[in-house]
Amino acid sequence: MTSDRRLSEVAIVGAGVVGLSCAFELAKRGKSVTVIEREKAGFGASTVAAGMLTPSFEVELTPPELVELQLDSLRRYPGFVSEIEAAGGLSCGYRDEGTLWVSRHRDDELELDHIRQIQEDRGLPAKRLTGRETRGIEPYLSPRIIGGLLVETDHQVNSRKLVPALAAACRSVGVELLEQTGVRSVQRSGGGLQLTLEERDGVSILTADQVLLAAGVWLEEGLVTPLPRIGMRPIKGQIVHLKGQPLVDHVLRNSDVYIVPRAGGELLLGATEEEQGFDMEPTAGGTLDLLRYAFEVLPGLYDLYVSEIDVGLRPAVSDHQPVLGPTDSEGIFIAGGHYRGGVILAPATAHWMAELMTTGNVPRAIEPFGVGRLVAREQEAAG
Repeated sequence: MTSDRRLSEVAIVGAGVVGLSCAFELAKRGKSVTVIEREKAGFGASTVAAGMLTPSFEVELTPPELVELQLDSLRRYPGFVSEIEAAGGLSCGYRDEGTLWVSRHRDDELELDHIRQIQEDRGLPAKRLTGRETRGIEPYLSPRIIGGLLVETDHQVNSRKLVPALAAACRSVGVELLEQTGVRSVQRSGGGLQLTLEERDGVSILTADQVLLAAGVWLEEGLVTPLPRIGMRPIKGQIVHLKGQPLVDHVLRNSDVYIVPRAGGELLLGATEEEQGFDMEPTAGGTLDLLRYAFEVLPGLYDLYVSEIDVGLRPAVSDHQPVLGPTDSEGIFIAGGHYRGGVILAPATAHWMAELMTTGNVPRAIEPFGVGRLVAREQEAAG
């Protein structure tokens, strides 16, 4: 049975960190917003993410325009968190201790020197440390750690707290959040856009002036739109959760693993990267690798217990850069393909997408990430 649902100025497909952040920003600007989520808010990548706010990671390989967007987003984060927490009354688990890169041998040392130079070249401060200084900051580090690099501008947020905090903040400013609701199709109807929704009690229709597609890896999976394909695909990532005695305050990193401390003695070990489609089952090999690499850095974790092994699907396109902006179909916009950067890029994505959708002008900050670059590649690949 099909029923009509009330109108909305903006319909957002996907209630991950990006979709909810955009909804909050648009509602603040006076738009009526409905967010539709096929599962529960945060399902997919958002609540599995380690939550590291780290624009410096792989900075040499990251295009300058993406580094600038990351830095822009990092600068917005304290205000973003304050607004979300004030509006919804829930904590986002924001921490600002910084990241401590660690080295175990000469090759690692050379890598840290290289990272520091890149950081300095791009205006990202970092402090080089001896092994003794590094272990002085984090005493439970392995005695085999011979050096470190402290990046104090790298912060973190607890993604499992951020999603419910965002959902509560959205509701507080009038956003309608429809969970356990699939979107079959988005099509033009008269002067607006019509979304066919699948709910528990049947099929309904939502009509909106604008539609923002923020569905992560499901952007092109089971969703019919008038848009050409852009090649969105899932990248599987596994994270191991440990609990027990608190061992570290800073996020620890090297080339093989990251170790993220959270409140209550929880540690996150991440993350693998696997091209396995939509498979969301953890594997023994991925778990073994993460535990082995982390143990080399932090041997005290041997006595912690494994509380969970989690799997998320990162949305990625061919160049691993986000897809932000309007499409050739009037009124339909995309905010997706954030790959490993959905959490850090959420504030900037929300700000600039709201700017675009309220003014009609593409902000310079997101011009390099337009959908056109991908449509051309997909059409060339097709023949």
